[in-house]
Amino acid sequence: MFVLTEVGTGGVYACTNKEKQKTVTVFENEDDAERYAILLEATDYHKELELMEVDPDIIAMNCVNYNYKFTIIKSNELIVPIIKE
Repeated sequence: MFVLTEVGTGGVYACTNKEKQKTVTVFENEDDAERYAILLEATDYHKELELMEVDPDIIAMNCVNYNYKFTIIKSNELIVPIIKE
């Protein structure tokens, strides 16, 4: 599994869901994570991101500790960043 992390801080990329909770996006497929990072860059996301391979159990544990949610994007799913205007 893969997540996006901020270069420099190492913080895991998270967006806010409909319920206003921080949500970490976890990708099954490395290529999908790379595409999502490119799409974020195209929407003028201002932080530099890099891919990190992770154990999903570690992500789940950290999300519980920080009161974040997480979602797993499977290989056959499409996700695009929300553009805030």
